[in-house]
Amino acid sequence: MSQPSPSIAEAILPLREALLVHRLYGDLKSIEQVRVFMAHHVFAVWDFMSLLKALQRGLTCVETPWLPVGEPRLRRLINEIVLSEESDLTDHGEAVSHFELYLRAMREVGADTSLIEQFLASLRAGRSVEAALEEAGVPVCVKEFVRHTFRVVSSGQLHEIAAAFTYGREDLIPDMFGALVGRLDLDFPGRVTTFRYYLDRHIELDGDEHGAMGREMVELLCGGDLVRQEDARTAAVRALQARLRLWDGIAESAVTCRCT
Repeated sequence: MSQPSPSIAEAILPLREALLVHRLYGDLKSIEQVRVFMAHHVFAVWDFMSLLKALQRGLTCVETPWLPVGEPRLRRLINEIVLSEESDLTDHGEAVSHFELYLRAMREVGADTSLIEQFLASLRAGRSVEAALEEAGVPVCVKEFVRHTFRVVSSGQLHEIAAAFTYGREDLIPDMFGALVGRLDLDFPGRVTTFRYYLDRHIELDGDEHGAMGREMVELLCGGDLVRQEDARTAAVRALQARLRLWDGIAESAVTCRCT
């Protein structure tokens, strides 16, 4: 008699544990190493939005004339997440996307924004994502991470995109970033205020709201379809494997940073 397939949570548990105890967190010992981390990680902050928008495009109507599309509950879930990610309110009541907030944090810390700015400029000029990555000269580990994301976006079904989004991003962030937040203010008082706010905001949103919303999306999109459930497990596992490779690459760059 065959064994039942593991749930997504069971399938990704070893990868989650590997990410939560990754050496990267301990390697960020100087402000310069935090800058290196942010200059790499900003690309993951950016391409997260493409996963999000792929879901919004697939689950809602973003064309004119407007027509009701899909399940209203799914529309509600994705639109609520988009509202916070694309136009969240800061503690001063200012609307800002989390990506733009991250760029502010980078500038406050003194992290290099030239690669992400060149990348965005290439996209605005009509270049493909692949061409923009090459023109910006981003590190190999970043290229591979972004390429994985866009393979999911371009060839994945909605349940696969939702699984990568939820279990590779939203559901992971509270625990993953918690390892960093506790040390930042102690190690670099007053120098990472915006970054600390960004991390705390993600822990608040993703721990209390977005993680649960994402899991509900995956469940609704898979339903009782065993093939879709297996697809979703595979997408979640591959998303975490991609994150682990990114973390390995950033750790190598942070360790080789000779600044103190």
